[in-house]
Amino acid sequence: MCLTVPHKIKKVSGHKAELDDGRMVDISLLLMDEAGLPAEARSSASLGRAKAGDWVLANADLAVQKITEKEAKEINNYLK
Repeated sequence: MCLTVPHKIKKVSGHKAELDDGRMVDISLLLMDEAGLPAEARSSASLGRAKAGDWVLANADLAVQKITEKEAKEINNYLK
């Protein structure tokens, strides 16, 4: 089982994102440009394309879901 925790994206380069802790992680296809995805995937892509300043849930090497700053703060409070 993998634990995902909130991180802020500092920079996006291609399919990689630099996170606030300095790690480079892959970006889930659902968080990349949606133009090439089938309609059912586009409709389930939570908040669209990932960009610098966005908050994401990430595990060791993959950003899997965008979340709001409020959600990130709530999750971080639970993890303390």
